[in-house]
Amino acid sequence: MDIGLMLSLRDHITVGSHTPGKLKLKFDLVVIGNPKVIKYVKTNGFGPPKGQDFPGILKTSFNPLTRSMIMLYDDGVIEPQLLHELFTCESSEEFQEIAIELADTVHFDLATFLN
Repeated sequence: MDIGLMLSLRDHITVGSHTPGKLKLKFDLVVIGNPKVIKYVKTNGFGPPKGQDFPGILKTSFNPLTRSMIMLYDDGVIEPQLLHELFTCESSEEFQEIAIELADTVHFDLATFLN
């Protein structure tokens, strides 16, 4: 998945609910039907690329009927406010900054996720 795709899709993803340790995201049909997203999910599921570990993410699950994803995460590793801001920020620049900060916090090579 590339940063351009993530930026173009971010306007079609909303936070359904969020409590520390559990984030629910809602997806518009634009996201679900995107060929690049379909290819990524078929290969990797709803987490980081196969073979990559994203520290702090405990489990992800997707419900196609409600077009929502639940992410369970360790709120001692991933700062809840920062994760929330990733999906609610206003600008693409802010999105990129937050994504980099989150990746740096958990020592994740963001390049492996974006390629």
